[in-house]
Amino acid sequence: MTVSTSNITGDSNLVLQNINARDITLIIGKDLPIEIKQQKESMNVKFKELAETLAQLDEKVKSAPRPEPFVPPENDPAYEGIRWRRLLQALRHQGCVLFIGPEISVDSQGKSLHHEFYVDLAKDYSEIEYMENEGYFSPESDEIILYDVLDFYSKEFPRKNNTGRKILEQLAQVPFSLIISLCPDDTIHRVFTDFDLNHQFIAFNGTRQEVDPMTPERPVVYNILGNAASNGRYLFTHENFYHYLNKVYIPAEIKKKIQDATHYVFIGFDFNKWYNRLLLFILEFEQKKSGAHRMTIGKKDVKEDIEKFISKQFNITFVDNDYSQFIQWLIHNVNEEGMLRNLNQGFVQNNFLKLKSLSARVGAEDNLDELLKLESQVGEIAAGILKFQQKITT
Repeated sequence: MTVSTSNITGDSNLVLQNINARDITLIIGKDLPIEIKQQKESMNVKFKELAETLAQLDEKVKSAPRPEPFVPPENDPAYEGIRWRRLLQALRHQGCVLFIGPEISVDSQGKSLHHEFYVDLAKDYSEIEYMENEGYFSPESDEIILYDVLDFYSKEFPRKNNTGRKILEQLAQVPFSLIISLCPDDTIHRVFTDFDLNHQFIAFNGTRQEVDPMTPERPVVYNILGNAASNGRYLFTHENFYHYLNKVYIPAEIKKKIQDATHYVFIGFDFNKWYNRLLLFILEFEQKKSGAHRMTIGKKDVKEDIEKFISKQFNITFVDNDYSQFIQWLIHNVNEEGMLRNLNQGFVQNNFLKLKSLSARVGAEDNLDELLKLESQVGEIAAGILKFQQKITT
């Protein structure tokens, strides 16, 4: 389980303060061994440098231009079919679950990054085949492609996934308490981590897993089919999928959240693929629920008979709409209710508070080994700040 550290949930819950390097005060005692004193002085310089950087970033974030006012479209059946009042109520009361599918990750020509990688990968190995219509590799391909998959999803994919990353950064502003990803990558977890948002992240690995109770302040991100970016493992063959069906164990807290929810949003799914429909049975979506609203967002290119099946069997409504437009609508409405997270402000404020806390601990510590451990934590904060700085200045 991977956990990040922030409790920023939205503008209404964000306590803003003026960030100033002078607010970071480290008390260095006089009667200390020279090596302790030198270590503290060195760390004090680092604290001041990082605090100054955060102060500059704070000014940049606050001076960023505000988006143009949004005017809800009139007489738009897609917009009106979303039932915004009920959706916002569900979000406020933690009754809405977000499902993320792999189709959000496309290149500049709109082609699936996953599909293109699988096709190219199969060309490198004469002993395997990628069955495009099925979406799976031929039997016993897993170990052959293992390291290629791991390298791609841990290194190359994050650099290529610009469109998918942008969508997920926008969705991270919305206070979902449970996000279920059917993607082989862990981009949503990386987004939460990069913005220092407190969350729980787990990925299916064939063992029984549990999570703590989830809230908008500490949501759960669950890669329900695995995390190829971590270990190269995902459901790449029919055999893997069969074994998955026989041993999948959805953590009790996640299962309960799905059962208790009233609203479900699917983004990035191709329900023409049979296994996506089968997974809905695993999640017990065949059980009808009074008052539930289930919708899948995207250009409606699903076959007519499949759409009818999805609608009748799982009570899922197709909202024929571009992802970016739906997210624009969603962010506007969530912001109107005062629930929208400000990711940039949250990152700056949270890291400044962490620096203040660490400086106090350093000031009270007189053990060199413990100071070195604290210095390591400062280094982790510094790395996160540098990454954030590069992001908002490019």
